[in-house]
Amino acid sequence: MKYKETKLNNNIKKAIDELGYIEQTKIQEKTLDLILARKNVVAMASTGSGKTAAFMLPIINNIDVFNKVTQALIITPTRELAIQIVQETRKFCKYMQGINSIAIYGGQELKPQAISLRRGVNIVVATLGRALDLISKKILKLQNVTTLVLDEADEMLSMGFYKEIENILKNINKNTQKLLFSATIDSRVKDIVNKNIKNSIYIECKDNDSLLVDSIRQIAIDVKEKMKNECVFRILKKEKAKNSIIFCNTKKKTEDVYRFLLSKKVKLEMLNSDIYQKEREKILKRLKQGKLDTIVVTDVLARGIDIEDLELVINYDIPFENEYYVHRVGRTARKGRSGVAYTLYVGKQKDRIRELEEYTKTKMIYEDVPLEKNIEDDEIKYPVSKRGLYIITFSLGKKDGIKAKDIVGAIESLTGIKSEKIGLIQINEEDSIVEVPKEYVGEITSTFLNSKIKGKNVHIIK
Repeated sequence: MKYKETKLNNNIKKAIDELGYIEQTKIQEKTLDLILARKNVVAMASTGSGKTAAFMLPIINNIDVFNKVTQALIITPTRELAIQIVQETRKFCKYMQGINSIAIYGGQELKPQAISLRRGVNIVVATLGRALDLISKKILKLQNVTTLVLDEADEMLSMGFYKEIENILKNINKNTQKLLFSATIDSRVKDIVNKNIKNSIYIECKDNDSLLVDSIRQIAIDVKEKMKNECVFRILKKEKAKNSIIFCNTKKKTEDVYRFLLSKKVKLEMLNSDIYQKEREKILKRLKQGKLDTIVVTDVLARGIDIEDLELVINYDIPFENEYYVHRVGRTARKGRSGVAYTLYVGKQKDRIRELEEYTKTKMIYEDVPLEKNIEDDEIKYPVSKRGLYIITFSLGKKDGIKAKDIVGAIESLTGIKSEKIGLIQINEEDSIVEVPKEYVGEITSTFLNSKIKGKNVHIIK
């Protein structure tokens, strides 16, 4: 259904029309009338499905503009998401005079937030910790809240905030409309709903039963752990994406990847718990403005990052939880655009890749590490074997204690070329002969100009 055909206030329609909102997304269409009618709703929708507009547009419509008290409270897992929601809300309210909103979160002084709340704010978007702090201090007052939203509920529960969520729900009026939005509905979410959100209407929105849209090209690459940084660099070069995000599971990994890519002259920044909020906002602004090639982040710090034209996501690590994969990958290919998501895995982690395929009901494309060096046919000066492979001679042999597995291991770890792609290997007393396909000649010869095998210097003889 088109937005102009809905029951929304004409001033809201005017604002969203200017923003390019014409057709409702599935989650918006299924929930709009229910939220306008102040029903309790539990909605499952994937990242990028338009759920912020799904709950915020009807909330704005229902606000009493003549009453300056807090009427809507939206709880989010992170400050980034809180900021994003308020930014969207202010766009929606462009022609709705009298409605104001604020994002409140930790990491900033409490006093300015308290002053704003005491003056009167209709819509409050808050992180759990800061909300509970202000509630306990009787600064954030809930008696006039008519709508409570728990956004990214699965994420908050994954972060261990079960008791905090229950605390919010127990402090709110029984008659308050309760809306819960989540990318996944697992047992923890169901438990919260069954205990605290009575008479709720359950809405599920999935495209073709998949948690991810078809316009995301998902690629999995089997890579040695030592080769991961180089693999990420090659992906960035190959894709030439205008905007990209690299996800790591730990703060230390973000630092390692950041330093490596910086040495390769990549324009990037990192977001982890050591980066202060004001600096985070500057980094995100630079990425959106095209002043950065990429950012490397942890999952928690990535919540709320909203870049409409994000083209590339790289999972440096496979996320610990399946739903994290949906959150990460779903950040690309928004609003009908296409995108690509790479996931790096090591050996036996292929079982986790298959698990993710089953969970998301999608299939990944399996590729090798992108090649760094290509060489034209007329540039290849090496002989060709009977099997049609090029013969390359390494400067190490039996006298150096070298075995075929040592050469295979070095090629795999330094170039990303899989062992099954390498032909016959003959270890001689003084040197070793290796057969390789044409497409790998440039990669191997350039890599072994200055490398080591088993701690011994090696070069290509001919």
